Amino acid sequence: MATYENIRTKTGIVGTAITIFRLVSLAADGQMDHTAATAEPHGVACESVSTVGAAFPYALPDSGTVKVEASAAIAVGAQLEAAADGKVVTASGGVPVGVAMSAASADGEIIEVQLHVDKLA
Repeated sequence: MATYENIRTKTGIVGTAITIFRLVSLAADGQMDHTAATAEPHGVACESVSTVGAAFPYALPDSGTVKVEASAAIAVGAQLEAAADGKVVTASGGVPVGVAMSAASADGEIIEVQLHVDKLA
C-alpha cells in the first residue's frame, strides 16, 4: 500500500480498473470507479486493481495528506478539482477537492495533496 499521513482507509469494490494515486467515487451500481472530471470524490486509491469485483483499499483523509496523480502542471497552493480518470487539475469551476502541497510540471506526476475532508462525499 502507498504511504499516506494521518488517514484512514475503507474497502471498495472495483467497478472499472482502478489506478493507484487516483480519486475514486462510488457509482450507482455500488462499485468504485475513477472520479469523473469536476465530480466529487469519495477517496484516493491506495493500490492499482484491474479485476472487476475485486476489493481494494482507498484513503479517506482525516487531517493529513495523500498522494494524487496530476493531469497537468500544478503550482504549490493551487486549489484542485477532479480531472479525467481520477487525476487532479487546478480548479476551474468543478467541485474543489483539495490544495496542492507540492507541484507538478506535467501530466502523470504524483503530488502531495491536502484534501478538503468536508467536501468529500
